[in-house]
Amino acid sequence: MGDFVSNFFDTSDFPARWHCGNWSEFLGWLHIVSDAATFGAYFAIPVVLVHFARKRDDIPSTRLFWLFAAFISACGLVHLIEAIIFWHPLYRVSGLMKFITAVVSWGTVIVLVQQMPHLLRLPSIVATNERLQEEIGQREETQRQLRLVKARYEALLWGTRSIVWTTDPAGGFTTPQISWERYTGQTWTEHQQFGWINAIHPDDRPSLKRRWQAALESGKYQASGRIWHQDSQAYRTFAVEAVAVKNDDGTIREWVGTVGDIEEQHQAQTNLGVIQSELARKNRELELIYKAAPVGMSLIDRDLRYLRVNETLAKINGFTRDQHIGRRADELLKGLNDQLLPIYRRVFATGRPVLGVEIVGKTPASDQQRTWLASYYPLELPSESGDANKNTVTAVSAIVQDITDRKEQEQRLRESEQIARAASQSKSEFLANMSHEIRTPMAAILGYADVLLGHLQDPDNRNCVLIMKKNGQFLLELINDILDLSRIEAGKLTMEPDDCPLPQMVADIQSLMLVRAEEKHVRFDVEFEGKVPRTITTDPIRLRQVLINLIGNAIKFTDEGEVRLKVRFIDDAEPPVVEFAVMDTGIGMSDDQIRRLFKPFSQGDSSVTRRYGGSGLGLAISQRLVEMMNGEMDLVSTVGQGSTFYVRLPITSFAEIQLIKPDLVTRTSEPEAMLAAPARLSCRVLVVDDRRDVRHISQHFLEKAGARVATAEDGGQGIDAAIAARESGEPFDVIVMDMQMPNVDGLQATAMLRSLGIQWPVIALTADAMKGDRDRCLNGGCDDYLAKPIDQAKLVAMVARYAHQVPVERLQEKRKSRANQLRASLEDDEV
Repeated sequence: MGDFVSNFFDTSDFPARWHCGNWSEFLGWLHIVSDAATFGAYFAIPVVLVHFARKRDDIPSTRLFWLFAAFISACGLVHLIEAIIFWHPLYRVSGLMKFITAVVSWGTVIVLVQQMPHLLRLPSIVATNERLQEEIGQREETQRQLRLVKARYEALLWGTRSIVWTTDPAGGFTTPQISWERYTGQTWTEHQQFGWINAIHPDDRPSLKRRWQAALESGKYQASGRIWHQDSQAYRTFAVEAVAVKNDDGTIREWVGTVGDIEEQHQAQTNLGVIQSELARKNRELELIYKAAPVGMSLIDRDLRYLRVNETLAKINGFTRDQHIGRRADELLKGLNDQLLPIYRRVFATGRPVLGVEIVGKTPASDQQRTWLASYYPLELPSESGDANKNTVTAVSAIVQDITDRKEQEQRLRESEQIARAASQSKSEFLANMSHEIRTPMAAILGYADVLLGHLQDPDNRNCVLIMKKNGQFLLELINDILDLSRIEAGKLTMEPDDCPLPQMVADIQSLMLVRAEEKHVRFDVEFEGKVPRTITTDPIRLRQVLINLIGNAIKFTDEGEVRLKVRFIDDAEPPVVEFAVMDTGIGMSDDQIRRLFKPFSQGDSSVTRRYGGSGLGLAISQRLVEMMNGEMDLVSTVGQGSTFYVRLPITSFAEIQLIKPDLVTRTSEPEAMLAAPARLSCRVLVVDDRRDVRHISQHFLEKAGARVATAEDGGQGIDAAIAARESGEPFDVIVMDMQMPNVDGLQATAMLRSLGIQWPVIALTADAMKGDRDRCLNGGCDDYLAKPIDQAKLVAMVARYAHQVPVERLQEKRKSRANQLRASLEDDEV
């Protein structure tokens, strides 16, 4: 035994297996490789068994795993030694290893036999698998139920605006509260434990804490306050309820509660309170209005029963307020049913108010017939659909005012107005007649004065005629001023805007006024300051009248020095204006004189009137004419130094204005140089006038200018003369027709001529200046208008224009256009 141990690794006693027997190389290596591979497998199996036994210590009889691992490992070592013996004959080691393998094998058998009863009691693999499958199914169902409960809980938390929360017994959050975080915006670190208090409005925290202390004893918690809302960034009103979850011994384990958002309910209650307060206030105001209103007021339902009535209406109806309430209107006011009932039915049916209805009749309050002005307003209940057309009229509010006294006063005013209108008509007719009666003889006086001047050579005789003509012209101007003022006051003077060449008009005025300035040895100049419009749209006749009046006054009240007309365009005004400044170095005026200056028939003082004469109408007329042209007139004056009158006319179409720099009109000392050569006529003219003197003067002026003239005494003779001239082949080129004649007047004669196809130009001649003669004459078929007394130059120039310059076709177009305008105006008046 000792030699076995000491020579345990000695191989000298035995040959290597390669040298024993008839081993071929193939066979030897087959054994070597197989033994080595078997060793590897036998060694790997124990490693797996040991690992399994260590990991699954819960499995019974794990010793078997260890014994099997030892047995298999020993077998593997035996195969390894068998492979080594081919080179190293370790037969002693091989024998010992085989012995150990045998011992381990029998030990495994013994333990296996001992464990066999226990192993036989183990379930089969199929049963184990079925039980495992059942356990897996139960576990999956439990997990599914848990997921479902969790999903329902999360849906509850996310699907409601309420907050669901749990706390420890003291009220602190111990787990994250999802709904709390979602509502308030507090993170878990912010609301854990008692951090949630920071989301409560500071003013509400003390009362919530007091209620919490009381809830610790009762186990129930109810309170309300304001909590921060993350989405709206504002505090919202909430209501909180909670109950305590208790242990078996009665102690509180936790609190479970909800926080409900009641902001809308709170606001609704607040608004309801405000509405109720406002309603009560409006009712008080309405009652005050009913009491204080000077008119009758009532509210009537669909059954025509009085719901409300004020004292004023009660007195109108002849009953007390209490006697009205609940009674029908058609029972109290039977005498007015035919007027009232249709109105009430109409308002209830249409929902539209009926305004300003006059009710005439009697009530029990008085036996006298009265007149009331009433309006009826529907009181509507909005429909559920919100459609205003489907609103229901629940009552009608009536407002009634007794206008009997007013109606009587209006009747008296109408009668007074008729009297005043008749007086105004009489005045107009009187002035028109006076105009005609004065102008007609003045036409003869001034006309024959011109005729005399053409025949007289003696200076004294000519001077007498000139004085007579000058005073006649003064009288004519006075008549014109009185008539203009009367027409302005009567509203019968209208503006006739037209394109007016500004430089030419100023030059014409300078030519006319320069003669007057020379007579007084006063310098008169015209100045254009900068560029001015080539044309302006205004009434050129009235503007000329204003400027001539202002310049004439300036010359009249200036004994020495100069008078200047300055024209400039002010484009930076709003709107742009053309300014005419008439400056003089005359006597000037004080502030008191200026205040009285623009009153009719008024001058600075009586001494001025005695010294300089005049009617005092010119400035009053000029100011009103400027206002009618939408302009303004100002005055700056200093006593002893002179005055400056400003006339400013607005320019409405600035974009279309063409600005020019006019040549200054040079001043000349020879008035004769400024007189245009008289027009020469080569035409046939028919003069129709019932006054022999007017016919003679007109004929004299026209024949002197070269015309061939025929005359007629009235409209009938004029028509006959025109027809005869047309039939003879020698038609008249122009007809001068007086408008006021016996038998057939001028308008009738002109209309008959047009109906006969005679389209020759007709110049209206009239002494009536109060009835809008120009428009009346033009609308009656005439082509132009000339007022008496006859001015020789104007008559000759007008006849020359229509005889030689204006074609008949153009006149016909103008007449047609005027007729269309007149027809449209009449149609508008009818509408």
